[in-house]
Amino acid sequence: MLRTARMAASAVLALSVTAGVAATATTASAAPSKVGRSACTESVGLNTTVSTTVRFRTGPGTKYTATGQLATNTRVYWACNKGSTGSSRSWGYVKVKSGVHKGETGWVARTYINTPMQLD
Repeated sequence: MLRTARMAASAVLALSVTAGVAATATTASAAPSKVGRSACTESVGLNTTVSTTVRFRTGPGTKYTATGQLATNTRVYWACNKGSTGSSRSWGYVKVKSGVHKGETGWVARTYINTPMQLD
């Protein structure tokens, strides 16, 4: 019985390939697509750096795909934020100004974006 089921599955796969139909598996844990600046809730507009090596993501949250890492002191232009800039759980939308990802835009956890001290 098990052998018959395997043979049937093999036949279906072979027929799909022969017919030019690509069989793909979908998973419930597939990462959401890339999210741009439109997700921002606050405008920032600041040239700064990241404080440590941090994941560079396609959207504002850990459920989004990490496309790489930004090394400590990578220069970025922090365009805007998703969530309050004062919150440790918010995300910054940045354009990378130095390093491997130079010229790319993406998201970094707000905690790791250096905020210069304002002197009054």
